[in-house]
Order: sequence, then structure tokens, then C-alpha cells
Amino acid sequence: MPGRSRWFAVGAMLALVAASLPAAIPTASAAEPRARVDSELYAALADGGTTEFLVYLAEAADLSSAATYHTKLAKTEHVYQQLTAVAEASQAGLRADLDRRGIAYEPFWITNALLVAGDRELLDELAARADVASIEPDRSYPLIAPTAWVAPASAIQAIEWGVTDIKADQVWSEFGATGEGIVVANIDTGVQFDHPALVEQYRGTATGSHSYNWFDPMQVCPDPATPCDNNGHGTHTMGTMVGDDGAGNQIGVAPGAQWIAAKGCETDGCSGSALIAAGQWILAPTDSNGANPDPAMAPDIVNNSWGGGHGDTWYQAIVDAWVNAGIFPMFAAGNTGPDCDTVTSPGDNSPAYAVGAHSMDHNIAAFSSRGPSGVDGDVKPDITAPGVGIRSAVPTNGYALLSGTSMATPHASGAVALLWSAVPELRGDIDATRAVLDQSAVDVEDDECGASTTINNNTFGEGRLDVFAAVSQARGSQ
Repeated sequence: MPGRSRWFAVGAMLALVAASLPAAIPTASAAEPRARVDSELYAALADGGTTEFLVYLAEAADLSSAATYHTKLAKTEHVYQQLTAVAEASQAGLRADLDRRGIAYEPFWITNALLVAGDRELLDELAARADVASIEPDRSYPLIAPTAWVAPASAIQAIEWGVTDIKADQVWSEFGATGEGIVVANIDTGVQFDHPALVEQYRGTATGSHSYNWFDPMQVCPDPATPCDNNGHGTHTMGTMVGDDGAGNQIGVAPGAQWIAAKGCETDGCSGSALIAAGQWILAPTDSNGANPDPAMAPDIVNNSWGGGHGDTWYQAIVDAWVNAGIFPMFAAGNTGPDCDTVTSPGDNSPAYAVGAHSMDHNIAAFSSRGPSGVDGDVKPDITAPGVGIRSAVPTNGYALLSGTSMATPHASGAVALLWSAVPELRGDIDATRAVLDQSAVDVEDDECGASTTINNNTFGEGRLDVFAAVSQARGSQ
């Protein structure tokens, strides 16, 4: 990957220097493997050669005390401090050994892991260490791709149907809230930052800098320090969250909010290490050089329209960190319906808030993935939102109609931005916000995939998103 070329090159040079040094890592023959090693790695290294793998350390930060902090900023800073302290201390020995060997690696702190490039011998040596819990391949996870790409629709449509369906426009008019004071983010394919419907909402426009507002971990963009979108998916999802060109294209749920973005997906796929790096940046954005992380610049909400597999908890530590930091974790449920047991991971993890898709006539979309969760059997998705024939922004300066749970999810992310703008006391309180969204949703009866047929089921979750009802309920409870 382009973004890794620098640290692999450095590792190769160090390896030449360190070739004559004695091995500092215990060999597998000296001890039985302690860590769980994914069988895919043994297959990948069976014929020699090298590959990349994620080495997860056994120690994990205890983030439970974050609940004692009462502001989002305090929560975010505390979580960042806990995670970085544990990673720095627990990785010290392994990193020192790898440095002595001249072995390339990239450390992470949001999940206590290192991305390492090595051969079977190194894999076995690392698996024998007492401080290593597991070793996994650096897998690729797909975008939850739209089910249809319709020719760009350039005609102004005024307020889009999905925005009015969830009654966002009523929040604007009756509560005077359009997302002011809230920052949304996506982990996606990037964003055309100067799109007419997005440029004024980009936080980088306000600050005059891409630092702390954009991150391209794999350095895919022509200038990695400047936002790009080589797919269109990320621009479309961001448009549904906040888009408005001021000339009638009211495509966004929360046009008064600001946005930032991390390019966790290289094209139509997202490597695991890029998603980890992006998830880490969300909690503590960095400058354009990838340095000086600052949790004070973290967004309020992060939209994730990617995922794969079922019952996989590989990203749960990152989602847990976001939740403890007061960052709302929104995930697409997946486009693998209509069968049951198809909600994709991480959306089927309990900390994630998974969104299914319904049409303009309020029928569930055939493609919308159904529950229950493959992790714990809980009801999934959590809620449904408009996801069929959604018109939003695409590069370059255009608009297109797309369908998918990827299109439904940013409606829900924008709804949280409206809710937190209208009711600031809820900002950063993930449990209370989930409860308001759940209780205010429009119940839909469905027993196809089990669970309660009306109140909560594995097709519609808690029901159809209604942000006006959510804000009204939250305001009334004060």
C-alpha cells in the first residue's frame, strides 16, 4: 500500500544494519506458542515469503472510569490518555525487540496492536511471547456498496425525500436547530471537500487548514494532505449528513453541522490497518503530517458505511473507545438481505448502532440486512432510515441517486447531530441518545426474523427513524 512504503523501506534498511545482531525475540522452539494465530496466516506463509499481520497484545486499557466525566471533551481526553498510556507501556518490550531486529512495524494505541511485516519464523517467534494475545491477517473489508448507481441527477430537488421523511425539516423550523455546534465524521472513501454542497460545512474551510480535519492513512490521494474521493461513496454519505449548496440542493439532514473525514477505504475496499488508523484518528485527529494528536478536535459522531462478515468482533475495541469517549458510533447494517442473520460486522456488535434501509413507501428494502446479531443474538438492526433512491453529492460537483444501507446510515448520523444541537445536554451521552432514538422511532410490525413483532424486531429494529419525535421527546423530558 502506498502509505506503508515509508515505514517498510525504513524497516528494510534497519534489517541490513541489524542482520549481524543476535535475535532478541524468543524463538518458537524455545517456548510453545501462547498466542492465538489465525490459520490464514499459516496458509499465506506456507511457501515462504512475507506478509503483513496484526499483533494484538494481551493488555487492554480499562476505560470504565470515563463514565464519571460529564462533558464530551473530558471523556475524550481521559480515554485518549488511558489508551496511549497502556499502549506505550505494554508495547515497549516488543517494539524494542523489533527495533533491534530491524523489523518494520506500525503501532496503534486505540486497539493495543502493531502491524508487522514478516515471515513464518517471525510469526512463530511473536506467537511465543507472553505479552501477545493473538495474531491476525491484515484483512480487507468491503464498502457496503450501493445496490444501484443511477446516472447523475443534476436537477435541483429542494429538500430531499429522506430528509423530510425523518422530519428533519420540522426540527429546523420548529426548534431552530440545524446541527450547529456539532461535528460529524465519516470513515469512508474520502470526500470532495470543495463540492458546492459541502465546502461551507467543512471544518477545514473554517480553520483554513486540512490539519485535524482530514486523514488519508494509506496516502491514496494525489496529495495525501488534501481531501479527495476516488470512489464517490464517501462524498455521497457526507452529503446526506450535512449537504446544502445554498442554491436549493438541500440534501443533508444537519446542514448547520461541520464535517471532517478519514479515508479508511482505499477504493471499494478498506484494509483493516487503514480502518484501525482511521478509527484512532477519529478519537484524536492529527495535523497534516500525522503528528500532534489532539482529542479536543474529535468529532461528535462517526458514520461507517462499510463492514463484512457476521459475528466478528475485531473492531469492537475501537467502537468501545469511541463510546467511552462520547463519540456516537453509527454503522450500516449491510446489503445482504433479505435473509435473516445477515447483519454485517461491526454493525452487529452491541456497541455499534446499526441502521437498516426502508423505501419511500416505508417498506423494508429487500437488500437491507436482517438480524439477529451474530455476536450475541441481540436484535439488529437498531433502527431503519431512508435508503432507497437517495439523492446526494458525488464528485465532481454532481449529484446522484443511490440505494443501500450506506445511504440510510448518514440519515441517522445527521439525526444525532440535530438532536445534540437541539438538546446540548445529550451531547456525548451515548446511552441516553440511543434510548431517545429507540423510544421515538415509529414502530413497524414484522416477525420474519424473530424478536418482538412490533416494538423491536430483526427487520426494522426499533422502527423507522423520526428525529422530530426524538427532539420533541428529549426536550419534553427536561
